[in-house]
Amino acid sequence: MIVQHKFVEFMPDIIEDGVLYISLDYGTVIHNCACGCGSEVNTPLSSTGWKMIYNGEVVTLKPSIGNWSFNCKSHYWITEGEIEWASTWSDDKIRKIRNIEKDERDRYYLDKDPEGLNKFEHNTKSIKVSESIKKNWLQKLTFWE
Repeated sequence: MIVQHKFVEFMPDIIEDGVLYISLDYGTVIHNCACGCGSEVNTPLSSTGWKMIYNGEVVTLKPSIGNWSFNCKSHYWITEGEIEWASTWSDDKIRKIRNIEKDERDRYYLDKDPEGLNKFEHNTKSIKVSESIKKNWLQKLTFWE
């Protein structure tokens, strides 16, 4: 099966079968499931999500697309504009892969934040806010407070 691609800013209301809608502004690719079940598949582009390769003619998405939360449980790759079907995975294998992917994401973000500063596990202190400062009408309008 061949898929076309369309670069868009916003996703259309109706997703056509066999078309990858790519929004680089929002870092996502959406398409209808390749099995024909009609489910909408969202593949976010990110360091820990999918990667897209566009060679000027066709699109490749990596890694594979495992629609394991859909009834169809379809699993395929989109390589150079073509669907390549993968084998069916058991629920146990899906669970193991999801855990591995979660661990990889956690490690990736921990490496980006080695001090754990983005975690809210550290102690915080309450700061008492003094009474609000009176503002003139222009300041209120400008800052809308």
